[in-house]
Amino acid sequence: MSTAVDRHVDIRSGTDRVLDQLGMDTKLGPTELVSILTHCAAVTASADYRLLQAASLLFEDYTLTHETRVAAALGDEPAPSVAGLFVQACTAARTRARFGPDGMEQAIGAVGSALNAPAARARELIIAGATMRHQLPLTGRMLARGRIDLARFLLIVNRTTLCEEAIFPELDAALAEEIEHRAPMSSARFRTLVDASIARIDAASAVRRLEEADRSRHIRVRPDRHTPGQSRITGSLPAHRAAGVDARLNAMAQAVHPADPRSIAQRRADALVALTDGHRELACICPDCTASSAAAASTPVAASTPAADASHQLATPPNRDNVATSPGTAGRPEVPTPSTRPGDPDSPGALRPRPTFHIIVSLATLLGANDCPAFLDGHGILDAAVARDLVREAKRSYAHTTGGPPTSAAPGGDAAPSDRPASGYAPSRSLRGLVAAGELCCTFPGCTTAVSACDLDHTISYADGGRTRRDNLKPLCRFHHRLKTFDIGWRDYQDPLGTVAFRAPTGHYFIGNAYTGYDLFTELRPPAPRRHPARGDLDRARRDRIDAHTRARDRWERAHPPPF
Repeated sequence: MSTAVDRHVDIRSGTDRVLDQLGMDTKLGPTELVSILTHCAAVTASADYRLLQAASLLFEDYTLTHETRVAAALGDEPAPSVAGLFVQACTAARTRARFGPDGMEQAIGAVGSALNAPAARARELIIAGATMRHQLPLTGRMLARGRIDLARFLLIVNRTTLCEEAIFPELDAALAEEIEHRAPMSSARFRTLVDASIARIDAASAVRRLEEADRSRHIRVRPDRHTPGQSRITGSLPAHRAAGVDARLNAMAQAVHPADPRSIAQRRADALVALTDGHRELACICPDCTASSAAAASTPVAASTPAADASHQLATPPNRDNVATSPGTAGRPEVPTPSTRPGDPDSPGALRPRPTFHIIVSLATLLGANDCPAFLDGHGILDAAVARDLVREAKRSYAHTTGGPPTSAAPGGDAAPSDRPASGYAPSRSLRGLVAAGELCCTFPGCTTAVSACDLDHTISYADGGRTRRDNLKPLCRFHHRLKTFDIGWRDYQDPLGTVAFRAPTGHYFIGNAYTGYDLFTELRPPAPRRHPARGDLDRARRDRIDAHTRARDRWERAHPPPF
């Protein structure tokens, strides 16, 4: 048996080894350091698996001890009558005062004190550990092997709280298989994968979760404990309702002039206040608008506002057609006139910023032929019934995928409108829609920026001969678009099926879109290329070998009838 001194020596020696490794790390190059990052992430995930298991075992141990004490004192015999059952119930209600906290409460105290974590976090870890051991053991192994991290496993646990017990074996196997056979993915893609798997295996739980989200909607306004003089607004809304609020704030924030000195975040905050004050537009505070407002306030008689200068234009969302690599291709927005100046709700024909959010849904689902989930850009899976309600009055754009991909169109056959390569640099609207429908967020590894907020990037640069077609376009957020374009160390590759790989300056390769809209909407996948004539020769040779073997077996059986 080791003594306290022995354990102290072991700890000291382990710490010394870590310090030695830290010293050696300072002498490594970028390639080795990136490998250390991935190794440490896998080790952390494995340690988290053990942590969850320990929390669950601790809970079970405390629960067993507590229930044994209660049973020994009160007995576990069935009540002889209704009156006896009532007495037992009243006695059990006083067990806390007599026997102290139950197993869960004791475990929360132990886990919280050991991890220096609040009670809510300790309870979350205990429940996650029990779920991992009893409902999701195969998915838990993915955590132990470092295929996912603790945050993603907790996401799975939270997403499955309303699932029926009977479906867990199938769901566990499906999730483990998806995680095992796919490259690591961003949290947005992973969340979509989990929600789509649950909707496919246990559609009823998806409906229950939607109802629960509607019941638990709330908005809270509380003082910010970190910043005096400010308050913090938090809340929870169903995804489609939250998307509408988010789109409205974005539209109002983008409808002011570019010279407005506020950041987008400040404009969105002011837009929320403007909405609560009953205004539908956000007043612009650029120098010209401020001067006009001051002049109007000091003039007792109404006067017309001078026409805006040609350089004074409305701010618009960033152009999605490779502005980062081809500046100057953005179209020029309209110059606002006095009757359409933002912030003037009383003017006739005042500009009304139009909120926009993007939903991708199968036409079969839209027509009611199935209940496959839709995808709400920037938010995730959307229930089919909710998607039908939202799309009913929406502006629609159809992505056509028939006719063969542009890389393998049949001779003499025309590609579908969405697949047809654009003649120039900017993709057509139908091509843009098809590319956007095939992705779930920015394709750079780990990025979660919504597709509608991304640029469309040419994998092979247009200047280098890259064509504007589906298998050469992908969404990249502005930051990663510039990084890929101007950092010569980054390289990206895209295959005809849409898989995008990035090579880092260190030489490491990362898959950017391990789960895509093609997985969610299988009808979006490009049709398979035509069979090459050589495939027919190989198939005939294989068929001939099988037939020869069958004939030889028949001859042997005729020559050796039973009994042998």
